[in-house]
Amino acid sequence: MLRRISSNFSSFQPITFKPGFNVILAEMAPNASDKHSRNARGKTTLIQAINYCLGGSLAKSMAPLGPTGWAFSLELDLFGSTVTVTRKVKGGTRLSLAYPAELTGALHPYLDENSTISVDDWKFLLGLGLFALDRVPEQGDRGISPRTLLSYVIRTEAVKDPLKIIPQQPAWSSREHVAYLLNLNWELVRDLSRLEEDSNTYKAIARATKKNLLPRALRPEPELMLELVEAQRTLEELSSRVNGFQVVDDPDGLISRADRVTEELKELRNDALVDRRMIELYAESIEGEQTTNDEGVGEAVAGLYSEMQRAFSPEALHSFEKVEAFHQQLMGNRRRFLASELERLRIQQAQRDERIRELTASRNSILTVLDAGGALEELSALQNECAQAAARVSEVEASLSNVRDLAEAQEGIRVQKAQLRQETARDLSTNRQKLDSVATRFDSMMQDLYNVGGVLTAEVDDLGFKFSIRVSTSASGGVTRMQLLCFDLTLMAESDELHHPGFLIHDSVVFDGVDPRQVAAGLRLINETVENVGGQYICTMNSNDVPDLVRGEEWFVHGTRRVVLDTERGGILGTSF
Repeated sequence: MLRRISSNFSSFQPITFKPGFNVILAEMAPNASDKHSRNARGKTTLIQAINYCLGGSLAKSMAPLGPTGWAFSLELDLFGSTVTVTRKVKGGTRLSLAYPAELTGALHPYLDENSTISVDDWKFLLGLGLFALDRVPEQGDRGISPRTLLSYVIRTEAVKDPLKIIPQQPAWSSREHVAYLLNLNWELVRDLSRLEEDSNTYKAIARATKKNLLPRALRPEPELMLELVEAQRTLEELSSRVNGFQVVDDPDGLISRADRVTEELKELRNDALVDRRMIELYAESIEGEQTTNDEGVGEAVAGLYSEMQRAFSPEALHSFEKVEAFHQQLMGNRRRFLASELERLRIQQAQRDERIRELTASRNSILTVLDAGGALEELSALQNECAQAAARVSEVEASLSNVRDLAEAQEGIRVQKAQLRQETARDLSTNRQKLDSVATRFDSMMQDLYNVGGVLTAEVDDLGFKFSIRVSTSASGGVTRMQLLCFDLTLMAESDELHHPGFLIHDSVVFDGVDPRQVAAGLRLINETVENVGGQYICTMNSNDVPDLVRGEEWFVHGTRRVVLDTERGGILGTSF
């Protein structure tokens, strides 16, 4: 419970709060003119000062109070005793604490020699004392924040969705903190939201990989497998060459020898080609003569000779016999010459073939040495090329491993999400009776205000607990604000079962635009609720927003803690700034 708000400036009249209903009212003075207004009376500033003392950030509208030395003090119940915290508007990084002796053991470890405490330690103590929150989240931890929890009980903004403190609040944050307030396992929401974020990241990477939008290191697995096989083959070939490499003292001399041998082989093969052609011609010529029938030729010559006897003289025929004998002798000489040349060419060809074989073997030996070895600098270059190939294999293997790890991580996330969803469903089932009680109370409050049903539901999806509020009437601004009022009252009314400090603060904006009949019903509902559960409700209002039927009731008059007139200089703070 909050007990008192004060300042080190006497212009600010301290305000004492009581259990039950408390209201700070902005009123028109009897002699006020049309130029006066209930607005800008410092109602919101008062709530901001309370919030500031409870570890909140300094509102921009309060910054002008800093240079003049303003500080605010708030008395509140904490750990079963009353503690007074004082915080300077300017440079309020540390707060002063005044506390009874029985809290020395609990508070002393957080204080310095001047009995001041850091803002972070103060927020931790508030989380522990008001909400039973025993830890403060680290940066980026997505844990429960004491300040966010306080924003659910100190409303300076009338958001449309009561499950949020500001419209921009992330879904995971609202779900976590509402789950904590309802005493559910909020860590399930935290873990599922982390997995969902990781899953979305992996999905985005996978989509970009398929579309070749990422560096070559991340590509589809089949493409990487093909590249890996090719890179391994190249590495094996280079490694084999390195392993069989022979350092040659004079590689240039070997190349010259290989060139000379190659040139001689070329000449020998050219000569062999010519000889082969001559052998074929001589063999064909001898073969043709052997197939010729000598006797047939003689008969033909005899027949011709017989015919010539009738035409030539005996002396002429005698000369023809000599010609025939010469012809026979000439043909015999030709056959002997051809046979001799053919034999010579064949011997020469055999000798040449043997020389060609010797030279070919010699050249192959030289080329083998040159292919398997070379100068030392060539070996170094080959080794460097081999190292690059090995690095490429490692690079592709790493990329392949990353792609596979990515797929494995995605599958792991799916499994973890399924397991956490089951655990969330079990937790929801275990606490269903408690949640039904909360939903029934919320519905009852909406029935009191609008005579229509309202539901507060909880279910499970991929982000854990999913809460929603629905009311079976038009979603006007007034209805939306009363949903907020009923939700906050419900949490406070169920505070014995839930994590709640037992007090609730609403700025006047919560009642803006609400039909006077619902305002009256809402204020009565507030008073009835806090009286029944022993809670504390603090609000600020303009008097013209309070229906006459309510303003005259004893509980409202008794709960009015401060009336600030529109003629008062500086409003609640008593100073203009």
